[in-house]
Amino acid sequence: MPNRTQPGVETVFPVCLMLGSRPCVVVGGGRVAAHKIGLLLDGQADVTVVSPQIVEEIAQWVREGRVRHVPRDYEDSDLDGMYLAFAATDDRVVNRRMVEQCRDRGILCCSADGNWTAGDFVTPAVFRQDGLTVSVSTGGKSCRRSRMVKDNLARHVALMQTADLLVVGTSHQQLPVEAREPYHLIGQHLQKTGQMMSQVWGVHEFMLLNTCNRVEIHAVVSRQADLAPMLARLMGLDRLAPDQYYVKRGYEAFEHVAVLAAGLMSQTPGENHIVAQVKDALAHAVEAEWARGMLQEWIAAALHVSKDIRSVSTPLLRTFEIEDVCLEYVRTEYPEFEDGGVIVLGTGAVGMGMARRLVERGRRVDLCYHLHRPEVPEAWKDRVRLFTFDDLRARLPEADLVICATDSPHYVLMPEHAACFRADRPVLLCDLTMPRNVDPALDRLHLNLRIVDLEDLKHWFRRELTDLNAILDLGSQTVGEHMELYERIIWNLGADESSGAANGAKAPARDAAPALTEIR
Repeated sequence: MPNRTQPGVETVFPVCLMLGSRPCVVVGGGRVAAHKIGLLLDGQADVTVVSPQIVEEIAQWVREGRVRHVPRDYEDSDLDGMYLAFAATDDRVVNRRMVEQCRDRGILCCSADGNWTAGDFVTPAVFRQDGLTVSVSTGGKSCRRSRMVKDNLARHVALMQTADLLVVGTSHQQLPVEAREPYHLIGQHLQKTGQMMSQVWGVHEFMLLNTCNRVEIHAVVSRQADLAPMLARLMGLDRLAPDQYYVKRGYEAFEHVAVLAAGLMSQTPGENHIVAQVKDALAHAVEAEWARGMLQEWIAAALHVSKDIRSVSTPLLRTFEIEDVCLEYVRTEYPEFEDGGVIVLGTGAVGMGMARRLVERGRRVDLCYHLHRPEVPEAWKDRVRLFTFDDLRARLPEADLVICATDSPHYVLMPEHAACFRADRPVLLCDLTMPRNVDPALDRLHLNLRIVDLEDLKHWFRRELTDLNAILDLGSQTVGEHMELYERIIWNLGADESSGAANGAKAPARDAAPALTEIR
C-alpha cells in the first residue's frame, strides 16, 4: 500500500532516469502532453505521441523529426516495447486504462490527471543548466510550490556560475578604537548579522571575523551582483566614510586573508593569535551553516600561504604577542607596577597567556573567570589564585595592575567600580579587548586610575629596526608565488572563461598545488 503522509500526498523516491534512446510514449496532444514531451526530449528519449490532434508545439517537433506522431486514439498496442509512458488525454477513463495496462506490462507510467496516485511516478519541476539538473517535488501536494522553489534555485544557480571572493571590513588602520568599537560583532549581534547575511541572494558562503583590532566578512559571492554595499550596510559600515572601511575582491581578497593570517596586519605584527581566531571564525561559520566547502578551501589556502609568509618575515620581526607588548609597556612606562598585586580578568587565550607570562616572571596573579573554572598547571598552584566575577569588588582593593582580557560584549569595569580601588596609590588598568572591558568614564571618577587600551599600546609600540611596509611587500610577493592556489579556487567555484580571464585565472593543472581540504 502507498505510504501517504496525508491524503493525496505521496512519499516519493527520487531518481534520475537515463532515457537516452529508450522508447517512450505520450498519449494526448494538448498543452500538458507537450510539456511531458519536452521533458522527455531533454532526457534524449525516443518519443512517440499518440493523439488525433496535436498542438503546434508538438507539430513542430514532428516536422523536425524529433517526435513520431500516430494520429489516432489510444490503443493498448501503443504500449508495446515502451519503457515509459505518459497518460495525458482529457479522458479520465482512457488515462486509467492506460495506467492499468502499463502496470500489467511492467512499464513505468504517469497519469497527468486525477489518476496520478495510481501511477508509478510524478514529474518534478525541473531546470537544467550547464550539465546540472535540478528537480523539485512536493509528492503531489503543490505543483505551484514546486515551481516556486525550482525558479528560486534556478536564479541561485545562475548567480553561482560567476562566484568570486570578497572581503569587507574595517580595522585599527582605518579607525581608532573609540570609533571602531560600535562596529564590532560579538555574541547575539554577530549571530543576528550572520542570519541576515545568509538571506542575501548571491552570498553563497561567508564567515565573520571579529578580533580586537578588526571586523570583517569573508564571503564567496556572485560576480553578477555588486554585493559589497549590501554587506557593508548589514555590518553598519555604510555609515562610515569610504576611506574608513575597505572592500577587496578576487585576488586582492585572497592576498588580504593570507597576509592577515600571517599576522602582518595585526597591531603587533607577527603575532600568532590571529591564526586561531581565523580558524575559530570558520568553525563557527560551518556550525551555523554559513560556510561549507568553497570558503573552507579559500581559508585553507590562505593559511597554507601564510606559513610561507611567516617563514620569510619572522627573521625581520621581533615576534610579539599582545601579552608581551602589554608587559613590556608596563615595564618601560610604569616600572612602579611591576611588583604590585596583579588581577587578570578573563581565562581565554590572552588571559591564560598573560597569567603564564606573569608566573614565569615570578609574579603572583589573581585570575578571574566567569562560568567555567579553568584548569591551571600544577606549577602555578602557589602563584595563581582563582576567583569569579562575583568576588571582583572584594579583590579590586588589592590590585595595582588590572589586565582585562574577557570576551564580554559589555563593560566589566564600570563607574560603580571606582570606589573599589584604593585611593592612596595609583592603579593601572590595561584593556586588551575589543569591545573594551573598561568604561572610559572610570578615568574621570578616580584620580589615581590610569587606563591603557589597544590604541595606546599601538601608538607606543614601534619597531625601530624594521620597515613594516617592506615586510608587507615581501608578504605580497610570497602570495604571488602561490598564484596557482588562487587560480584553483576560482576554477573550482565554477567561474566561466570570461570571469576567469578577468582575474588572470585559467584551468590549473591538477597537480599544481597540494590538496587543501583540511584545516588543522
